[in-house]
Amino acid sequence: MAVAAVNLTIDKGTDFSLAMKIKTDGAVVNLAGYGFSCVMKKHSAANVGYAFTVTALAPTTDGILKLQMPKAVTKTLNPGRYYYDLLFTVPTSGDTLKYAEGNVIVKGTAS
Repeated sequence: MAVAAVNLTIDKGTDFSLAMKIKTDGAVVNLAGYGFSCVMKKHSAANVGYAFTVTALAPTTDGILKLQMPKAVTKTLNPGRYYYDLLFTVPTSGDTLKYAEGNVIVKGTAS
């Protein structure tokens, strides 16, 4: 499975939410039983990371994940470029795979 490159933009001090349809080889993935982890950092070796909440939306056969980060977290972020990756744990094998990665641009807000 190729790792998808998806860049994100977060406005500082706002609730962030993004829905993603998960496919492999063009087919929608049934997300039942999968585990998910998504963290963003200034760089891959940084000690401090900011976790997204990752939820498979019902019905899981539609293959839709929702990434979220509340404003309580985004207000603590410094504007600039970060890096994130989205990992899956496959229920049948227990293997952990990277599904997506990319840059996150955190934009300052005037309010």
